[in-house]
Amino acid sequence: MEDEEIEMLIRQKMLEMQKELLKKNKAGKTEKKDPWSIIKPYLTTDGMEMLLKAKAQYPKVASVIIKELARLIQLGKIREKLNAEDIYGIFFYLGYPIRVETKIVIKRKGKVKSISDLLREDHD
Repeated sequence: MEDEEIEMLIRQKMLEMQKELLKKNKAGKTEKKDPWSIIKPYLTTDGMEMLLKAKAQYPKVASVIIKELARLIQLGKIREKLNAEDIYGIFFYLGYPIRVETKIVIKRKGKVKSISDLLREDHD
């Protein structure tokens, strides 16, 4: 009798463990991670800024690229951090150049001035 009781307890415990495992698997499959949360650790600071500029200029294209980058990260194809040049290159290659604010500065006598300020001074 004791052997049968022990065997019955073992079966019940195994059944409980299987049910628990099935619940975890179902929860894991239905729970999709946000693409932003996946790619965020793989972006440098300037990479994040460039991606935000791209998202502001090309929202639909950027969302597709973000999803694809997240997929590639999950597959292990992307292992290193992406910087601004990488992000710019991806968009440029696809035909969507990101417009970036450009500023020319000149250092003279220990002072940093923008070229527009310098031209105004020379003109006056």
